[in-house]
Amino acid sequence: MKRENQTFIYAEPSWANSCVGDNGNPSYVQYAMGFSQATNLLIEQVLDDDIKYPVDDFIYPVCFNMRHSVELRLKGAITELQRLVKIVNKNLVFDLSGSHDIGRIWDFFKIESEKFDSRYQTINQNIEPTILDIADIDPTGQTFRYPINTESQKHLVEVGGISFVVLKERFNALESHLNTMIDFNNFLIQEYEQGSFTPKLSRVQLFKLARELPDYSEWRKEHFEHVKVDLKKSYCLSSNAFSDAINIIKAHYELAPILGLNIELRGINREELFKFLTYWHQYHDDAKKKTLAGATISSSGSIDIFSHILRTGKIEVTIWEDASKWITNDKLAGLQALFYFSKELCFSERYIVHYNNHLTSLLVGQQPKCLKQNFMDLLRKINCFRNILISLFFLQHDKLAKDLIEYFDWKDVFSWQERAETRDMFKLPTYSQYEIC
Repeated sequence: MKRENQTFIYAEPSWANSCVGDNGNPSYVQYAMGFSQATNLLIEQVLDDDIKYPVDDFIYPVCFNMRHSVELRLKGAITELQRLVKIVNKNLVFDLSGSHDIGRIWDFFKIESEKFDSRYQTINQNIEPTILDIADIDPTGQTFRYPINTESQKHLVEVGGISFVVLKERFNALESHLNTMIDFNNFLIQEYEQGSFTPKLSRVQLFKLARELPDYSEWRKEHFEHVKVDLKKSYCLSSNAFSDAINIIKAHYELAPILGLNIELRGINREELFKFLTYWHQYHDDAKKKTLAGATISSSGSIDIFSHILRTGKIEVTIWEDASKWITNDKLAGLQALFYFSKELCFSERYIVHYNNHLTSLLVGQQPKCLKQNFMDLLRKINCFRNILISLFFLQHDKLAKDLIEYFDWKDVFSWQERAETRDMFKLPTYSQYEIC
């Protein structure tokens, strides 16, 4: 008969019950955070009152928690690295549960991460010194766990003393770098999921290569062959690998313009975009005034709601009568993609995903009523013009965006326009000194 556990159970008060197992679904990092916070809490208590919390007694739980939190953090980093490697159709095997040698764990992560993406080098350099200190004094997690080792020898004889002040300083710095690594890993997973990489080059390296290539108009000239030879040598690329990189660059919304190329918008052309935004300005005849005043929604206190509904209802009938003659699923999906992409300006690949998703959704409906409803939903959005302009700037269709601003007389209205034109508005996270284009 199974014994009933009376210690690790739910009890009142309910707020004091923690969620564990499948109820909490904790990862290595979540486990590590608990040990990390316990370390910091203990250090603070000792430094505040070393009489009540003697340094000689608390050094062992502090250093044990510290060391264990770092081991778990590194194992969590390896699991994220395994996710990254899987995205590029490779495999990375490491015995996470069977290894507690922090030096071995660190060596594996350092070598494999930098092999995968060179941007890990800087963050690893910041982390390594303290990791190696921990590995030297407590490689397998036994030094602060027991007073003697398996050979009955006393631990820490050669050390003699450990400063809580130094521990706090070094551990806090290490935590900061490890937190950056978590953010960096998450960013890289997002980046690689976009699919813009080759077996030889990351997305960042493709940007670097694009900037080193001459303008596309120069490619048919004789000197370009010498440029190709030099670049292939510089990046250690075969002719096929170089061609793979070039194909991605030429078809990419952010990379192609570096070469002087422009990628057409999905589903919608210039004339159709002007048509739709003419409808939008008819529907929102006071949009510019509201934008200048800093308002985003109508004030019901100053507007006759009934008159407003009556007016917009008549406008919708007139607009749809004209729009129904030319709007199609792919054109509407193109408009929707420009609107919704502006809400997650990070990777231009997401614009294509938005377009495909909206087109699929419209094709599933395949009803005129569905097409009209989606069209009207977009038309009614007060921020539609703004969002479409932002997407156009991000996709490097600057001339089209500026032509729209001039045509509809919105010059000097948007405070963000200059930052969009310089692309300062679209910079990706830099993680301090970590090179991310």
